[in-house]
Amino acid sequence: MTADTAAWRKSACILCENNCDIQVQTDGRRFTKIRGDKEHVATAGSTCNKALRLDHYQNGGARPTTPLRREPDGSSTPIDRDTVLREIAAPLKTVRDTRGGKSIFFYGDGGQGNHLGGAYNSALLRALGAHYRSNPLPQEKTGKGFVDAHLTGGHTTGDSARAEISLFLRKNPWQSHGVPRARTVLKDSAEASIAGTPWHKHVPARIQPLPT
Repeated sequence: MTADTAAWRKSACILCENNCDIQVQTDGRRFTKIRGDKEHVATAGSTCNKALRLDHYQNGGARPTTPLRREPDGSSTPIDRDTVLREIAAPLKTVRDTRGGKSIFFYGDGGQGNHLGGAYNSALLRALGAHYRSNPLPQEKTGKGFVDAHLTGGHTTGDSARAEISLFLRKNPWQSHGVPRARTVLKDSAEASIAGTPWHKHVPARIQPLPT
């Protein structure tokens, strides 16, 4: 295929919970160009470096392009996906049929924006009759979930662009994002603080609060 340089296609980054909207130009599997989508109501074209390097994560030379089976000697052998599914399914079915689905504990999930895993694991759990699962997110999100549940009754996201005071604990939005338009918001905050003006008044009119 030749590069589709004429068309920008709308997409979204999946590398963190912000899911920043992006526009891409493609050449087969490759992203030839990536930019933020200025029409998006929350991110307004802002992205971090991770979104702009999605082609590296998808097509980098170190990324495996086929499933690998770990052998007893520690080496890895490429195998096809149908074989993978059969070899994984067989012992799971044995456990389900002999001990029941409740004996299977599922650990893993889509998280931090990569939500596809959540949909797929639900289908797998139903097929196995399994009920118990967990994922890495409780290591960092349990406290937030507890506060959200008892304070607001549900999931909340901070409106850092309009906050008069922001306190970040164990978090560096400048590098790791986690705040929509992070670098723009932090720059505006610093400049307004130096000038002694309410910095949240600098928020572009097109950036609207998320519905409550």
